[in-house]
Amino acid sequence: MQFFKKSVIFMLVFAMTAMLFAQGDQDSSTDQAASYPSKAIQVIVPAGAGGDTDLNARLFSKYLEEELGQPVVVSNVSGGSGTVAMQQVMNSPADGYTVMFFHVGAMFPKIAGMVDYGIDDFAMCGIGVIDNTTVLATHNEAPYKNMNEMVSYAKAHPGEVEFGMAIGGYPHMIGIALEQIAGIDLNLVDIGGNAAKTVALKGKKTDVINTQYGLTKDYFESGDFVCLGSTNEERNPLMPADIQTTGEQGYPMLFNKFFWYGMPKGTSDTIVNTFSEAMKRVVENPEYQAEAKKIYVTPTYMDPVEASLYAADTRDFLMQFQELFLADSQR
Repeated sequence: MQFFKKSVIFMLVFAMTAMLFAQGDQDSSTDQAASYPSKAIQVIVPAGAGGDTDLNARLFSKYLEEELGQPVVVSNVSGGSGTVAMQQVMNSPADGYTVMFFHVGAMFPKIAGMVDYGIDDFAMCGIGVIDNTTVLATHNEAPYKNMNEMVSYAKAHPGEVEFGMAIGGYPHMIGIALEQIAGIDLNLVDIGGNAAKTVALKGKKTDVINTQYGLTKDYFESGDFVCLGSTNEERNPLMPADIQTTGEQGYPMLFNKFFWYGMPKGTSDTIVNTFSEAMKRVVENPEYQAEAKKIYVTPTYMDPVEASLYAADTRDFLMQFQELFLADSQR
């Protein structure tokens, strides 16, 4: 009986100690969320320096520093069509100090069957930028100058028009969609990211690429590149008035980019909302708006709920190309 009493007392003491530790951890987490941020925040960008993703991340993050009162350090982590960077953030502590900055391309590796995770596997902080500047471009010696001429040429020369892209990513999906919508057979070639594609087209080593207008504006203005059309639903008023959409030419592509911030799943709502509210203030900042205008993007704030719904609608549009995208990604 005495042994039994000692056992009960021991279990009670153990349980009370565990409860105190758990309460201590909970109080500590609450204190950390309430004081967030108290140190530098690392923003992981799944692309190399110099591209539009990197450019938008650095511009937006510069103003986030002012709103959050802590350094916001942008780190480029390329590879695997964004999956290397996504894994790094997903595996980081859910404390708000490692943050993802990516665009719609976060969906493509999962659609392509490369991985089993995507944008839904992050705690969405919000959308801060809409980039409706995606255009299809060719070089100045190509035998076509608009969509109709390119489609006619591609039909007469099946498999000969090379579309430069990065397999499993945003450009790859555009190439697949272009083939289906225009009824043509392109030669989809993996030549790398934006910087590599730009160099290849400038050197006439590839025939057609998708690019962001602001990223390659100088080449359009110099005449090195020819714009075949914008892949957006409507013309972008920030871009030259003579740039037609592909839809106006009979080939509705409906591709644009939304840039979002996300944190590891399990991050406190308090931390996520603190970051999201700072995003909203950046979008409303006239100085940021003026800088964004120079690269033709549109500051657009969506809170975590709105952003998640917008991403879901985009995914529904993209899923119509999944079968072709999946087959081509695994060839």
